[in-house]
Amino acid sequence: MTHPSIQALNEGRFFKLICGASYRNTDFVATLAQIFTAGGAHCIDVGAKPEMVAAALRGIAQTGIAPAQAPLVMVSIGINQDVHFLRVEKDVDRCDSNGYCANACPHEVFVGSEMRLENCLGCDHCVIACPTKALSLVARDPLAEVRSRLKACLDAGARALEVHTGTGDRAELQEVVNLIAPYRDRIPLLAFSMGSHGQSPEEIAALAREVVDLAGPDIILQADGKPISGRKGEKSTLPCLELAERLLAEQLPAWVQVSGGTNDLTGRLAQTRGVAIHGVGMGTFARKFIALNPSDALTPETLSQCIDRARTLVHSVTPNLAALK
Repeated sequence: MTHPSIQALNEGRFFKLICGASYRNTDFVATLAQIFTAGGAHCIDVGAKPEMVAAALRGIAQTGIAPAQAPLVMVSIGINQDVHFLRVEKDVDRCDSNGYCANACPHEVFVGSEMRLENCLGCDHCVIACPTKALSLVARDPLAEVRSRLKACLDAGARALEVHTGTGDRAELQEVVNLIAPYRDRIPLLAFSMGSHGQSPEEIAALAREVVDLAGPDIILQADGKPISGRKGEKSTLPCLELAERLLAEQLPAWVQVSGGTNDLTGRLAQTRGVAIHGVGMGTFARKFIALNPSDALTPETLSQCIDRARTLVHSVTPNLAALK
């Protein structure tokens, strides 16, 4: 029997909730997983730690959905210092406590005098806002440690994997493919994210061809436009759609899913432009769209409202289909 996530990819309506490769707030991940599972998401993407997998599964279980119909829990690893694996670090000697960081941060990292790093996505809003240059982004975990946790994540219940290809180093890419090989039969959904490190479309297309050669067919090629942006409007989502169009032109035996700058207009704009994407991944924008913060109380009324908003966002991937519901 085909898993619903695979069926959704084949039908061009796949929706992935991205909690963040470096995000560590287990309670909020459980809440997001519950809301978006109830809203119809097909995949919940979390950081590569067993406790993050457990949190997502806990949230999914709250919906009462049958395991065979439940979203796949995906974990993310990277081949080098990819932008998705960063967190903020503060130089206390430079900090003048002016509060610009707290005002700029959309994720409740700066609360009073505390830094709640479990909420950090590495989005750089605070780094840009800091006038004293007290803030910088550093790798949250050495990537060698992230890779070593792969088996533990699979044992915890993850059934999907995303490899962030960073700058596209081929030797490291081969190393990760070799790492995955012993577990491949436990990973029905394998994705490779590319495009967030400034390569040209031709370089990314060449990387995609090599990825398919190394990893085989029936994988996801994630066209990453503007990572961790969370912005509204068509301008935000155009880069990922333009990259997806280039990858689709390669006619590779893979699904093409977009992410990075995606929002509620991505699906409609893809249809208007004739870009036959197979799905959409959303992170920061999805959180903003449901209007829920980690510190917010989740009352039954709030939960119902958030699920309704999540369902609207999931259906936005295929707006014509949503109109028929």
